[in-house]
Amino acid sequence: MAIIDNFIPPGDRRAALLLYGLIFAISFNGYDSGIMTVILADKQFIKYYNVDSTRSGTIAVIPWASQGIAQLFVGGTLASLMGRLWLLRAAILLISLGVVVQCVPNTYAVLLLGRLMTGMGTGCTFIATSLYVAECSPAKLRGSFVGTVTQFGYQLGTLIAFWTGYGMSFHKAPFQIAWRVSNLIQIPIGLTFVAISFWYPESPRWLLEKYPDQPQRALKQLAYIRDGSPEDENIRQEFHEMVASYEFRRKFEPGFRGIFKTPALRKRLAYGLYATALQQFGGIAALTMYAALIYESLGWNKPNQALAINGVQAVLQLFVVLVNTFTVDRFGRRTLLITGFAIQALALLIISCLTTSFPDNKNKAAAVVEVAMLFIVGLTYCWSNGPVSVTFASEIFPAHVREKAYSISLMGQTLCLIALTQPWPKFNKQVGGKSYWLLFSLNVVAMISVIFILPETKGVSLERMDKLFGEIDYVDAREAEIGTEAKESTAYSTTMSEGGALRSTKKEMNHTIQVEEEIKGAKV
Repeated sequence: MAIIDNFIPPGDRRAALLLYGLIFAISFNGYDSGIMTVILADKQFIKYYNVDSTRSGTIAVIPWASQGIAQLFVGGTLASLMGRLWLLRAAILLISLGVVVQCVPNTYAVLLLGRLMTGMGTGCTFIATSLYVAECSPAKLRGSFVGTVTQFGYQLGTLIAFWTGYGMSFHKAPFQIAWRVSNLIQIPIGLTFVAISFWYPESPRWLLEKYPDQPQRALKQLAYIRDGSPEDENIRQEFHEMVASYEFRRKFEPGFRGIFKTPALRKRLAYGLYATALQQFGGIAALTMYAALIYESLGWNKPNQALAINGVQAVLQLFVVLVNTFTVDRFGRRTLLITGFAIQALALLIISCLTTSFPDNKNKAAAVVEVAMLFIVGLTYCWSNGPVSVTFASEIFPAHVREKAYSISLMGQTLCLIALTQPWPKFNKQVGGKSYWLLFSLNVVAMISVIFILPETKGVSLERMDKLFGEIDYVDAREAEIGTEAKESTAYSTTMSEGGALRSTKKEMNHTIQVEEEIKGAKV
């Protein structure tokens, strides 16, 4: 029972079940990325599009370029306008359309168009999912929920993709059927979640920002997610912090201008860019995207052998994500990142030494150790910088700029993806085994940087993050403005009417500081 309680905490069972359901949305992203690992090793695909090392890098990187567009201009804006759930639905439908474009008989240019569409969709999916989970998770378990949902979902998608691709790789006729069917299989996964999503409540924090004159909507959804009543003390306290923070932040400018207008928010944006860059700074995408090709280069080149190794690794990575679930809210974000980069650096040091000593890959024992070290790098990533970086970036921004600031922060991830993944096939071909020294060095740099740069956010509520970054606490500042009496008024006492309907009541404020357009009480 203790293990189950870690995943479905007794006081937050409904939140856990709702948030874990989002694994299906993120798995759609994982499948799209994972299946390209298989397709890029498909001989028929290579022949059909005349794929060389340059085209291979372009096909892999193109979606991340459009993800960058989504992160800068689209995802954050639509998340603010449409809400987290509607953006998620629209993004999944766009990915599905992009997959269809890729799979119909086409040219290399049309293939890239389809990849651009899926990249735009996966970028928006990731933004919407991360924001929703961060905003709906209880503070003490936020790292666990965000990390488990984003990374476990992604790994589940890659697992399905690898074994789907492995199974289809035996089908050589009709010509081109294997990679096309493998790609199309992801569409039902996405459409299944779109259907499920209509049973989901919208984020209460987004509702309060979007409809401040109808606070009962946010309170009602918060109580539902927390599996309680608006009368419960923990729900009243959390809602009070939401309202107090909102009231204080009304004097600030929202959106993109609000992010860049103040030094404090520019500082947070720098932290966000840095955190998401850490996710890909160690070169995991290059190792994952070209895993099958890498295993073949290390001598595991019998028919389907590399794909089978990739599939086994995907199974192990799926379950090792749960290490994050048990540890991130206990030991903190910094500890997991430092430990993870240290392990990855050591594994890459061993790989670098072996590939430099045996460049011809004729030493079978060395090849076995190299594959084992690649496994260790991938497994470590799944509980350290993979989930933790996203968790940190999704929780550090105030609500009035959260969508857009988080979207821009993801550019750190995208830039590292493009910088390391696009040139990797050509770089690896020219330099050979010595190329792994670069990845070793990057992991050492990342580990040292976390020690000196990253603050700890474990257990801090979204409304109390401000002090960590040198600002005043928005909740405390609001309470200081309006005094004890105003604090009680914004906390929303709830009483039962004769007909059984809950009413939100609010005392009249009597304070020297005039507060404009106070949130009006309304029926829940």
